[in-house]
Amino acid sequence: MMNRKISIHLLVLALAGAGGSGRAEEAPAARRAVMGKWLETRRLISVERQDWRLARETLTERADALRRDLEAWREKTGQIEKDIAATDAELAQMTARRDELRGGLEGVVAAVARLEQDLRALLVRAPAPLRERVSPLSRRLPEDPADTRLGLAERAGNAVGILNEMDKFAREIAVTSEVRELADGVSAEVTALYLGFGQAYYCNEKRGLAGVGRPGPDGWAWAPRDDLAASVAAAVAVYRNEKPAVYIPLPADAR
Repeated sequence: MMNRKISIHLLVLALAGAGGSGRAEEAPAARRAVMGKWLETRRLISVERQDWRLARETLTERADALRRDLEAWREKTGQIEKDIAATDAELAQMTARRDELRGGLEGVVAAVARLEQDLRALLVRAPAPLRERVSPLSRRLPEDPADTRLGLAERAGNAVGILNEMDKFAREIAVTSEVRELADGVSAEVTALYLGFGQAYYCNEKRGLAGVGRPGPDGWAWAPRDDLAASVAAAVAVYRNEKPAVYIPLPADAR
């Protein structure tokens, strides 16, 4: 645009110079016109130069800003790539840990399933008071460990709860009232005295009934021993603090 304006003004100057062959009285006016055009051309050139300098400074500043933005984005991209690499490494570690835990969990699941089956077999041989005590838990033992809606934590909790109750029963003396079928087929209410899992006795002193119990493969086996009625009744009375402690001999099978 500047070159075009300069060309136009030069053309005007040339035309004005060409008009110098006209009348003499028009020469001063023509010179003034040519001088005015020349000054105007200089002014336009100066304005164009100033506009060009401003435009160059603006473009330079914009280019510098773009370079700074580009550098910042490069830094951010590099940091993001580092973060992604660190995340990938952490994910790989977590995946490996998950696989390790999954393998260990399978072993825990199998161990809990074996424990449940063992507890079922033990409870068949457990004394009636103990089975009644753990019945809320034992009812939750799955029939098929591979087909149950119970979570592993709940199943393990049930099994541990049963084991705790069995351990307590094994270390204590328990006295309960039971209805027992006698040898003649008649049922009678008796008082049973359990010495942990190893030995038990029952008696009905008024009727002169007594017996000895031992755990067997299909549950407890009871044998009548009516001759022990007074002794078993005395042992129950001592346990209940109804009589002072005394030595009471009772038969026991140490097998």
